[in-house]
Amino acid sequence: MKVGLFGHVGAGKSTLLRALAGGGDAPAKGQAAGVCTIKVPDERVDRLAGIFHPKKTTHVSITFQEIGPGEGELLPPETLAGIKGVEVLAIVLRGFADDFHPEPPGGLNPVKEFRSIESELTLSDYLVAQKRIERMTKEARRDIEWTSLHKAIAHLEKEIPLRKVSFSAEESRALAGFRFGSRLPLTLVLNVGEGDLSAEAYPELSSVAADRGVPLVRLSAKIEEEISQLSPSEQADFLRELGIRRAARDRLVRGAFEAMDFICFLTVGEDEVRAWNVQRGTNAVSAAGKIHSDLEKGFIRAEVIRYEDFLRCGTMAKAKTEGKLRLEGRDYVVQDGDILHVRFNV
Repeated sequence: MKVGLFGHVGAGKSTLLRALAGGGDAPAKGQAAGVCTIKVPDERVDRLAGIFHPKKTTHVSITFQEIGPGEGELLPPETLAGIKGVEVLAIVLRGFADDFHPEPPGGLNPVKEFRSIESELTLSDYLVAQKRIERMTKEARRDIEWTSLHKAIAHLEKEIPLRKVSFSAEESRALAGFRFGSRLPLTLVLNVGEGDLSAEAYPELSSVAADRGVPLVRLSAKIEEEISQLSPSEQADFLRELGIRRAARDRLVRGAFEAMDFICFLTVGEDEVRAWNVQRGTNAVSAAGKIHSDLEKGFIRAEVIRYEDFLRCGTMAKAKTEGKLRLEGRDYVVQDGDILHVRFNV
């Protein structure tokens, strides 16, 4: 999964990215500047690895990429290209002032900041859709793309972002190539000062997030960057002293998963214990395809056991004896924490 960190200049995107990367200015080996990839913490994977002692343990990973606005305009072509390349947009909003970033003349207003960004994304999508419609009109084309674009434009004219519009599967396929920015799942990140960590700063933003149906993460990127440079034990102590329940990376990961409506299923064995992310509602045959295309093509059945049931049983043999290891067909909807073994024949 790729998450874009986006927002106005001075919102704290670079500081937050350094915190996510573990501190420091240099990108990880093999990564470009402004990009970091982290493993998604999952105690289920770690515990299963302790039981199976596999050669390899693989967590789900998330790549965070900083997307900066251009000089004088929020959404120049290069910024739009960055937005179209991510799966989730984390909008970083400024809720702090310091010596380097004094409070603006009108005061800090993260709600107004978010609405201006949302408006820019909606306007950008409208212009792209309108331009395409004009071209299709000249070509006298009237197909599913035509009707889908008109449906999109009808909502964009009312400044309704496309993520709030219900499209059919056929309409979604017709619009997929446009990668409309206002259709991306969102997470709001309110970057506050240390003094606002204990209180719920800018409560009005909570109402806006709830109305939009998007997750909201409150944090101090500056503090999180300092914490990221400590040892794991020191981090836990520091977080506890500040009254922070989870580090920024954990909360942002959870926010991204919530925005995408993702769940994790697990595969286990002597070779590898691994977590896989799929969208909620994914069936067994599609989950098998996530592991390998051959498993999807030759799918027969999926052996399924809940993670909690496996821990109680201790072994697959006992789980089978107690009826906790089930055989499910291709239409079975995979649940978060399912341990899957796919039977297939190619």
